[in-house]
Amino acid sequence: MAERTSFSNEEYADILFYYGAARGNAEQARREYGEIFPNRRLPDARVFSRTFRRMRERGTVVRYQGDAGRPRLEVGDDEEEILNHFQIDPTLSTRMIARRMGRSQWKVWYTLHENDLHPYHYTPVQAIEEGDPFRRMQFCRFLLNADVEDRNYLKRILWTDESKFDKDGITNYHNAHYWSVRVMGNPHLKRQKGSQRRFNLNVWMGIIHNRLIGPHFLPQNLNGVEYESFLRNVFHELMEDMPLETRQNMIFMHDGCPAHFRLAVRSWLDQHFPDRWIGRGGPIPWPARSPDITPMDFFVWGRMKSLVYATDVPVPNIEDLRNRIINAAQEIQSELTDSRVVKTGVVRRARACNRNNGGHFENEL
Repeated sequence: MAERTSFSNEEYADILFYYGAARGNAEQARREYGEIFPNRRLPDARVFSRTFRRMRERGTVVRYQGDAGRPRLEVGDDEEEILNHFQIDPTLSTRMIARRMGRSQWKVWYTLHENDLHPYHYTPVQAIEEGDPFRRMQFCRFLLNADVEDRNYLKRILWTDESKFDKDGITNYHNAHYWSVRVMGNPHLKRQKGSQRRFNLNVWMGIIHNRLIGPHFLPQNLNGVEYESFLRNVFHELMEDMPLETRQNMIFMHDGCPAHFRLAVRSWLDQHFPDRWIGRGGPIPWPARSPDITPMDFFVWGRMKSLVYATDVPVPNIEDLRNRIINAAQEIQSELTDSRVVKTGVVRRARACNRNNGGHFENEL
């Protein structure tokens, strides 16, 4: 057998010792190893995990090239170059690197596998700008304090939002990966994404406690004039089935998109919901770029799109899409009977937001 080794037996023994002392934390083991042996060549963190894996699986720290059966792929000098690519940008695809280097995709996969790198999915999240975390924490603290003072406060909020649906359905993130050392666990990487997308139908809906309001179909490109017209002429019709007491004590919520910020819209809300509406420029300010706090985003739209696009067959026409949305709303309403998903979800997310100082928190839920 051809043997290939990079360190002495003494060095490998110390590598295993400090990897065990660090309880499998390769980065910590590397730091402690470097402090104890400042005059030695400092191994990469991956060497610690690879050495341990070889000892556990094969009973030896030495790397071998098998001479029987299917020959193992010889990575050679390409290994360092491949690893450097993913160290610079861990979101790269194996196909892209294989094409860039003029090598097979299998060779890239093999190199990553041998170095204990694993592809983890990242979570797309809304971009957060400077000053947003503080405002998000303020709002979440307000919600939690209001819930303590009045146990029915969150049940009185009518959360509203608009979302666009097209014929193709949900974006598939199956091939979106982040390469990281397996022993370190899933890093729960997040990637920012935009929130505005073009679809064929623009849908308005609301949810208050365990009641779904809508759907109502808005113009595809909503502006302030059309939104004001919706509030004045359609909104009360959608609320007719709600008890009078609920309508009288209801707190209206919408986000801060430009159509919602129109002066006439805010004046209408001040008139119909005095000191009882949440939004940009309202008596209760809505923190910008915070869809992760509203149940319309973390519950209604996700559930609705999973129902609308339950099959892989594209929606054939706009009427079929409309019917799918209506049917999905009816199914969601049946699921909401005696449900506490809204209040429980909002409280849980408000607490998580505060724990993360107003930053992203969905990867921890």
